[in-house]
Amino acid sequence: MLTADRGTRLAPAVPGTVAGEIEKPAWFWLLLWCLFVLGVQPWSSRVAAPQGTTGSTNSMAKGLLLGAVFLVALAATKPGFRTRVNLASWFYVMYVLFAVATAFLLAEPMGPLTRLARFLLGLLLVFLLYRPLIAIPERLVRAHLWAHVLLGATVVLSLAYAPSQAWRPLRSFGTGYRLQGVIIPMLPPRVGEVGAVLLGLALIGLICRKLSTLPAVALIVLGGALIAASRTRTSAAAVAGGLFLALLLTRKTWFGRFCSLLLPALLGLAFLTIGSLHAWLLRGQGTQQISSLSGRTTSWQAVLDEKVSIQTAIIGHGLGNKRVLLRRGEGDIDVMAIDNSWLGLYWETGLLAVVIVAVALILAWVSVLRAPTPYIRACGALLLGYVTAASLNESGLSDLSSMTVHLLVAAAICDADRLRGRARASAVH
Repeated sequence: MLTADRGTRLAPAVPGTVAGEIEKPAWFWLLLWCLFVLGVQPWSSRVAAPQGTTGSTNSMAKGLLLGAVFLVALAATKPGFRTRVNLASWFYVMYVLFAVATAFLLAEPMGPLTRLARFLLGLLLVFLLYRPLIAIPERLVRAHLWAHVLLGATVVLSLAYAPSQAWRPLRSFGTGYRLQGVIIPMLPPRVGEVGAVLLGLALIGLICRKLSTLPAVALIVLGGALIAASRTRTSAAAVAGGLFLALLLTRKTWFGRFCSLLLPALLGLAFLTIGSLHAWLLRGQGTQQISSLSGRTTSWQAVLDEKVSIQTAIIGHGLGNKRVLLRRGEGDIDVMAIDNSWLGLYWETGLLAVVIVAVALILAWVSVLRAPTPYIRACGALLLGYVTAASLNESGLSDLSSMTVHLLVAAAICDADRLRGRARASAVH
């Protein structure tokens, strides 16, 4: 039974218990979450293709996997189950419903409706997993970390399975090669994101003594290696920003906050002065490529300059339209990815969708600031800090993507932590 009162509270959880659910071993729910995270990966056929060629995402395979995970979770949940939907998740439900309504105004609505059905299924799965995973937020953090450990392991195994495909040439975007996933097709930016989440969560777990030293150091090394080998500057900058915010929000003394400011400054200085780090940062690109963010600003400017009707500005061009058509002179036509979550939201689903998702992100940050447990607050700040920074340079918030899942996880664990703290305080008094 899904019941809500004012303020979107759905059956508060009793701290330390998951009563009301079928007793399943912890690995069962962890496995379900790992499969769910796997189902939102951007499985791209461009992994096996040279850079610059177009590819498509295998949405059918991901949809089947997500549907199977949802059915298994539903079968393992008792009738009359209780859940909780935080405000950020409610706004994402509003976004999906708005996008569904506007999809019927498009000439070909079936593509967007299919993607939205998958999105809604993912949201419902998160709601189903509240009691076994989210009610005790450390469980969801552990499951999210393990999911990225498995993804990182498949990337490492890809080096032995197909080394020639695992290294992707940069070509027009610089010199050298970038690591990508082959066993599970992942382009270098996604490999960098997996490494960033691994590094960040393992480092926080080590500092907060939630992970033993040896496994934590191993995961930190693996995460750093994935970022370095994928040569993904966005992931490196985003995880640095996320860790800075995590430290800043959990330090209680002025000295601790000063150290939070000092560490990013030293890291930036190292990239500017140490030759190998500076070369990694530049990636063999010239001044023009660096200033245009590998050509991204060209597509951004095209989106801003496009003259559209009022209806198109409100409802967008349709979910899945993540590329813009550029005309450079007579007969010179090029197609470029937008690679900005906010401009992508506007292009796909319109201005109102941008407002809805922005409110969801703000509410998720409010949940992080109100989380009483330093470990959970730090994990939420890391994930949201990563999403906030990476959304400026990568697409994803308009769909059921890895970035959307990070946002939902951060909002859920911090909201559950606040609810748990309030229940404990009530029990004490």
